[in-house]
Amino acid sequence: MIISTNWLSDYVAHGLSTNELSDHLTMCGLEVESVEAVGTDLTGVVIGHVIESGQHPNADRLSVCRVDLGSEEPVQIVCGAPNVAAGQKVAVATVGTTLQLPSRDNPDERVPVTMKKAKIRGEESFGMICAQDELGLGSDHSGILVLDDSASIGQPFGDYLSAKGSAVSDNAIDIAITPNRPDSISHLGIARDIAALTRTHVTMPALTLPENGGAISDAVSVSIEAPEVCSRYVGMLVKGVTVAESPDWMQQRLIAIGLRPRNNIVDITNYVMYECGQPLHAFDYDKVGGSKIIVRQTSAESVFTTLDSKEHTLPSGTLMICDGDREVAIAGVMGGENSEVTDSTANVLIESAYFDPSTIRRTAKALGLQTDASYRFERGI
Repeated sequence: MIISTNWLSDYVAHGLSTNELSDHLTMCGLEVESVEAVGTDLTGVVIGHVIESGQHPNADRLSVCRVDLGSEEPVQIVCGAPNVAAGQKVAVATVGTTLQLPSRDNPDERVPVTMKKAKIRGEESFGMICAQDELGLGSDHSGILVLDDSASIGQPFGDYLSAKGSAVSDNAIDIAITPNRPDSISHLGIARDIAALTRTHVTMPALTLPENGGAISDAVSVSIEAPEVCSRYVGMLVKGVTVAESPDWMQQRLIAIGLRPRNNIVDITNYVMYECGQPLHAFDYDKVGGSKIIVRQTSAESVFTTLDSKEHTLPSGTLMICDGDREVAIAGVMGGENSEVTDSTANVLIESAYFDPSTIRRTAKALGLQTDASYRFERGI
């Protein structure tokens, strides 16, 4: 399991360096397999003010900008973003700055690129006005990152982010969790161990409870037909959601632990799982037939399409989550494509359950499908 040192520090003020933290974890039986620095070195990236932005004389899709960087004279920067405009405050990688940018051959791979004075279609350019993905802050490359009015011209961009509560860099620690330590498969679980070792205390995350919207039983019924392998299944209905990108801080934390942000609903379930250890699953409530959830085992071999669009042949006896019409998830492993959250989802049914560890282990092994959820359920979460 991978944890973020920045994320861990929210729950325990341990005062340890990354190396000391790794040693403490290993000595208490949580073997550290690797430590990796994540994030972007933003040295040389400063806040600029776009004074002018005009059409490049030799290129339809480029703009020539004059940008104030807080020095004596504004600099000229050629920019290809469609949203650049005069009056904006932006992040500028100045000449000499090295950024880890997405590779042209493989966008998932990053390569070091050093900013140089250049001529672009005959116009001089001194640096680069940056997009979100170029700064390592997310995946958006649709345009440059436009900052709010609190940004000060010439201010180091890293200082601006720190003032906003966003981490510039992080460390990802990969820990080998043994089967007898399911209590440690989360940031809070690790925080408890570190708090004990450093004789400090754990700070639990602040909770704000939503207004009670009525009894869930009025909206959906839950029937457990296989209580010997599912002793507990609960649901919560959230109405009127807007599916969108998650806030930057959440995306950064998920990226640090090796997850790809998808949308705010899916990201929240992943965030909670890595925070406290409990896997959750979100269904599009309006796709749940008959407003029913039935937990039962298959009586014969069948085929099911998971939310990654892959078909799986399910052996008889596979524990499934069903609605009034069909199967909608492989219990404790992965949800189905037929009930997944999409951009048009308006109402979300959130699942939290306890499944028999041996049952989930057999299913995951039979399907060759180990997920973050099955990894935890197999260990008794």
